[in-house]
Amino acid sequence: MSGMRRLWSIAIAALAPLALVSASRGVAAQDAAPALSSARVTAQVVGGTLAAPIAFFGTGIATKRIARAMGASDERAGRAAYVGAYTGSWLAAAAVPAAIAGDGRFPAALGGSAVGMLAAAGLVRVGNWRYDADRRACGPLCWTMGALVFALPGIGATIAYDQSRR
Repeated sequence: MSGMRRLWSIAIAALAPLALVSASRGVAAQDAAPALSSARVTAQVVGGTLAAPIAFFGTGIATKRIARAMGASDERAGRAAYVGAYTGSWLAAAAVPAAIAGDGRFPAALGGSAVGMLAAAGLVRVGNWRYDADRRACGPLCWTMGALVFALPGIGATIAYDQSRR
């Protein structure tokens, strides 16, 4: 498990500066942009939320198969699968808001998706702290936290992308 923590640390260190730069660019560009429709924003959030877990499993499985075909051991193929899965999820959550709208900056969506993934990772830690080892029964708060873990990358990508509009 220490290997996964190391991967998360590397991912956080690599993605955090991108998120900050992307967010700062979007704030200056919002003066001239027309108002957003609620249907567009809803489509961006829902699309990003649905695309992220599909991409997670799809790219994870594909990466593992490719790694095995290239001769990697099961352990290395599993690590590669996690890297591929998180990368695919990050890209998919950012690509959907950009594809729906087309008037913002894709790097901003990538930064927002990264921030959403970091927030989701933090929420998972809180959920594990509260509910692991049957400390509490999983009720409405637990289910809401679980749903937010899936939605946060899409929400982050949508907010950052829409803020970067020209």
